[in-house]
Amino acid sequence: MKKLLLLLFVLGTMSCNVVQYYEPKFSLGMEEQEFKRFNKSAVQVYGDQNGGVIYRTYNTITESYKFFVFEKQKLVKFEEGTYPDDYRLIRRI
Repeated sequence: MKKLLLLLFVLGTMSCNVVQYYEPKFSLGMEEQEFKRFNKSAVQVYGDQNGGVIYRTYNTITESYKFFVFEKQKLVKFEEGTYPDDYRLIRRI
């Protein structure tokens, strides 16, 4: 009986690890390549010929989006949003 309870306890704690709270790792001024290396789930949602790029991350627990604006491969701005296309509102730097 003790083994069964121990097994159930172990399985219960392991299943809690499936849902993870993901927060992107960043600091203003960091290089774009370094950001992409630390945040593999970041998706590029905008890019222009002047070197402006915007990446988006999504947190399933808080159900929020975070947007990262890069100019000339340097992180210059960070914004949070509710919808996946909110980056259109923050593009004006």
